[in-house]
Amino acid sequence: MGWDDYRLLLHIARHGRVPEAARDLRVTTSTVFRRLAAIEAQLNMPVFQRDGGRYTPTDDGATIIAAAERMEQETANVSRQFQGEDRALSGSVTITTSEVLSSFFVARHVMALGQAHPELRMQVVSSDGMLDLSRHEADVAIRPKRLCSNALFGRKFATIRWATYMAEGRTDDTEQDHIGHAGDPRLAAFFGAPAFDPNSAEGPQFFASSLVLRASMCANGGHRAVLPMILGEVWPGLRRVSDALASPVGDLWIVCHMDMRRNRRVRAVFDAMIEGARADKALFEGP
Repeated sequence: MGWDDYRLLLHIARHGRVPEAARDLRVTTSTVFRRLAAIEAQLNMPVFQRDGGRYTPTDDGATIIAAAERMEQETANVSRQFQGEDRALSGSVTITTSEVLSSFFVARHVMALGQAHPELRMQVVSSDGMLDLSRHEADVAIRPKRLCSNALFGRKFATIRWATYMAEGRTDDTEQDHIGHAGDPRLAAFFGAPAFDPNSAEGPQFFASSLVLRASMCANGGHRAVLPMILGEVWPGLRRVSDALASPVGDLWIVCHMDMRRNRRVRAVFDAMIEGARADKALFEGP
């Protein structure tokens, strides 16, 4: 088998379903079915067990998938090592970060960086799921969490504070309900369990599954919402009705793989985001 065959099997194993693997590989579902059938015919054995559209590696298939993962890792290692030594401030760099940070922080500063360096091509991936820097899915990650691997290099560059907001023109009624935080269980310790269960007899009337949606619902109604200040301070139609809250408080980190820390494109992104956070300190932490 060639690397493309191993890569196809690896994507099927990771997603567990053919349509998702095809979408990730940017080919049609029929192409994946056809290539998988050809691979299994060549090997004269099944690589996956099929169960209602779910694909699980067989024992022999698991051995092949493990080999594919090692091949992918070695390919990524070579790519990072060469790019890590690239001193030119041109070419491509990919930044991964959350929906809120990409729209209300990264967007402004990445556009300014691109205007200053027109040979630099930048892709911003807005997702609350984190891409894998070790597999070279992205070059730079901006994350509200500490480093968890010795393979990563990063800096804490901002503190994220939260505050309470209401729609402009609404009376600040301290008895008014907050909009619930369904879909964000990490905040349960700060806001109480009922704020996370839309089926509970207690708790808020309204729930939102994302911070952006919560801000929009707050601006269009009479309920309060607790939001990161980087979002609440700039959302049209909102006004802050509290000082920065004592909690939650989070640290914001900018991270790259250790092999990429001297890459000029990566360093340029680091510098631009760190300087941008200093300029935006009042948005992150309040005046």
